Amino acid sequence: MVSWGDLRRWNPSVLSNMSAALNGKYLQLLACSEDFEDAVMPSGWSGTAATAAAGASQRLIEEGKEWAAEIAAIRRASGDVADAATGVLAGFKEAEELARAHNFLIGDDGGITDRGLPPDTPEDQREDVERERKAVASELGERVKQTLLSAEDVDNDFCAVLEPAISGHTLDASGEGTSLAAAGNAGEALGSLSISSPPAVDAGPAANAAWWDSLSKQQQERLIKDHPGLVGNRDGVAAWARSKANLALLADEKQKLLEERTELMRHAPDDLGRDRPLVRDYQEKLGKLDERLGALDKINGIMLGPDGKPKADKQLLSLDMTGDKVKAAVANGDVDIAKHVSVFTPGMNSAVEKNLDGYVNDMQTVRDSASRMLNDPTGQSVATVTWLGYEPPATGNLGDYVDVIGGGAARDGAEKLARFDQGINMSRPDDPHLTALGHSYGSLTTGIALHSDTGVDDAVFFGSPGISDQPYGDGIAGRSIEQLHIPEGHAYTLEADGDPVADVGNLTHGRFGEDPGSMDGMKQLATHEATSKFDGLPLAASTGHSEYTLTTPEGTDSTSKYNMAAVIAGLPDLTVSK
Repeated sequence: MVSWGDLRRWNPSVLSNMSAALNGKYLQLLACSEDFEDAVMPSGWSGTAATAAAGASQRLIEEGKEWAAEIAAIRRASGDVADAATGVLAGFKEAEELARAHNFLIGDDGGITDRGLPPDTPEDQREDVERERKAVASELGERVKQTLLSAEDVDNDFCAVLEPAISGHTLDASGEGTSLAAAGNAGEALGSLSISSPPAVDAGPAANAAWWDSLSKQQQERLIKDHPGLVGNRDGVAAWARSKANLALLADEKQKLLEERTELMRHAPDDLGRDRPLVRDYQEKLGKLDERLGALDKINGIMLGPDGKPKADKQLLSLDMTGDKVKAAVANGDVDIAKHVSVFTPGMNSAVEKNLDGYVNDMQTVRDSASRMLNDPTGQSVATVTWLGYEPPATGNLGDYVDVIGGGAARDGAEKLARFDQGINMSRPDDPHLTALGHSYGSLTTGIALHSDTGVDDAVFFGSPGISDQPYGDGIAGRSIEQLHIPEGHAYTLEADGDPVADVGNLTHGRFGEDPGSMDGMKQLATHEATSKFDGLPLAASTGHSEYTLTTPEGTDSTSKYNMAAVIAGLPDLTVSK
């Protein structure tokens, strides 16, 4: 078994140098191929001695083929192992740096020692730091486990190549080898290494991040190309990789739906004008296919430019074809490098095919405002994600009204959202400033998600009916602010005049916890006309339920949008209070 202490001594450069040296020897051996063949039976020589010489020459040729196979196999394997080991050591380094930053120690046996709170932790931050360190300890355990699994996989693969070569049976394993070149090709194939299998489908973001970080860039690219479905929706994997994989899946999924639609139409009922069960069933199936195709077309329009190439400032972080609706998450900016990242969760009546593009555009304008506050004309310091990775209720459907009261979709979505947020943090070597934004029913989903340790630093709830699935009553149940796993004083709410949804908490007697608009510890931000603390310019009022990200035709930001941007930018002193 490979130990953590063994990894401290791994040196991929030794294998890289060996691969280069073996390549020279391999080429020298191939150059002797014609000489070997000519030596089997020199022209004009016959008799007992000639026969003996021919036999010896033939044995030499067979040995040469084995040598060619062995050298080619080890040459390929040593190069692949050097590449794979570089990836494993990257995962090793990531875990070591995470441990060091939070005052943990990873021993040679992989055991994790907690050295206690960093000595310079301010007294008023000790509780938040302790909670964060518990999450880090869990993440470290997953990272050590997955890194060692990847290391063991590389070690086993290399042994599988070396053992036949040491015993002189590489060609036996290949079953080929009619010439030196053919033997070399067979050995080359045998020397190829597998890629470490990903964690189980239900594995957490920490395990996924550790697995991905332990792969080399070459292995990562191979997986994206050959198996995009293993990468695109895996929380904890780097954003660039998820987007590249999901864009490949987008084209494949659309082709599948088109083929399914064509096949369905081939079996269309004869009389589509008649109202009968067979016709209704056909029309329902066709309608669902067209809805899903419309969703993929919407995503294509967001992600691809007029030339059909991916837009440089967009990332497709998830593409989920399961369930009744297509689900997706789209980022403006680069989530892998932005210092400030926000994740916006929309509410009722939101669907990819209906309004994902509008939400993405709204979040782009919020990103622009935050970038201005940071004096960043490139916008690289901010990324805004629109997360529609769940199926919120829609008005006009009795079942959805029942779900609104029950909160089932919010709970289901919250579990996915929590993993998504965790994945952003764990996919990066640094810790971005992460802000959660939730509107309407999406604020309920966001609030429930924040009952877990997600790595979110700030939360803004707007047009919110409540942020807890526990009714408000006596005691801790429903005291939503105390359930949020974010630093104290970092929860904000926005309630515009004339927004009926924001008053749902009062109408339903706290079905979704305390009313955020009157919650102790919740910072109440303004939505009325105001003046920007950043540049002194006027800000517009928001009214009703759908103007929180308003920009007027004259280009004036609403006060609510300005406040969101200030929180996202990590500049709370610029916010305007209610």
